[in-house]
Amino acid sequence: MSTVSFLCDECVPDTLLAYLSQTEPAMAILGVGQPGMPTKGTKDPDLLVFAESLRLALLTRDQSTMPGHIARHLAAGHHTWGVFFLRRGFPVKKIGNDLLLIWAASQAEEWQDRIEYLPW
Repeated sequence: MSTVSFLCDECVPDTLLAYLSQTEPAMAILGVGQPGMPTKGTKDPDLLVFAESLRLALLTRDQSTMPGHIARHLAAGHHTWGVFFLRRGFPVKKIGNDLLLIWAASQAEEWQDRIEYLPW
């Protein structure tokens, strides 16, 4: 079993990454455009393959096109380490605390191929 690690796509506000990094420095929370991560502008299907290869759960706010990409990704025999859609209109702290709970109280394998909406 392994700890949940996260990759934030471009739709995730930088304030969420900052909040989580400050609140729990041990948490692996990475963002598109950071060193070693996909560059900004990376297509969603490529982002899903990248996240799968590094066992990263994907955080996104893209509820318009990402669901279709996820469906095709899974239909092609690929997997995810979880995809978390972040609902708009909620404070960063609320979403961040849900992610902290996921990180602290679960294992990466529990989220494989699951899609969740946060906050709960």
